[in-house]
Amino acid sequence: MLLTSTTRWLAVTVATLALPATAGLYPPAAPPGSAFVRVFNATAQAKISAKIGDKNVPDAAALDASGYVFLAPGQYPASVGTSQQNLTLARSRCYTLAVTASGLRPFDQDCFNSQLKSLLTFYNLIDGTTLNLRLGNGTPVINDVAANASNQREVNPVKVDLAVYNGESKLADAKPVALERGKVYSLFVTGTTAEPVLIWIVN
Repeated sequence: MLLTSTTRWLAVTVATLALPATAGLYPPAAPPGSAFVRVFNATAQAKISAKIGDKNVPDAAALDASGYVFLAPGQYPASVGTSQQNLTLARSRCYTLAVTASGLRPFDQDCFNSQLKSLLTFYNLIDGTTLNLRLGNGTPVINDVAANASNQREVNPVKVDLAVYNGESKLADAKPVALERGKVYSLFVTGTTAEPVLIWIVN
């Protein structure tokens, strides 16, 4: 039986829609149990290059994040910008290596696999603070994130207005974002309490 061009197009479209939500978040060829690593550039440096073991991480532009690369669990030498570290990567974990003015800050988190929810991940890169993420009406979303720490929460896919507080003092409003199913929304807070910088990264 010969397929018409319309039939072929429909078959490709249906096959594409059937892919799991994680296909757009992490590289599709990753074997089960892989670890995932990306770099976030919290500096004004035009780009940050990185290498984990023998795998190059895509360059991270200023105030932006690279895509993820996947590696087998294990220990690796890591070169991120001018920093050299040994990393231990665990099975099915997701890592963000944040390059800041004061050095490299690693974050280790669960990977996200839901096709029904969105994931909010909140990163605090301002020394001497404990940050809270709240809705515009003051309702808590993620609380008590210490400096150089992060936390995350699965939420329903809706459009949200969020604000960042240092304790009870409001630092800044985040840009409104429409959350979609199966995606991770990372809000990085860097700069200073006087001049906070909020950056959304969507994977």
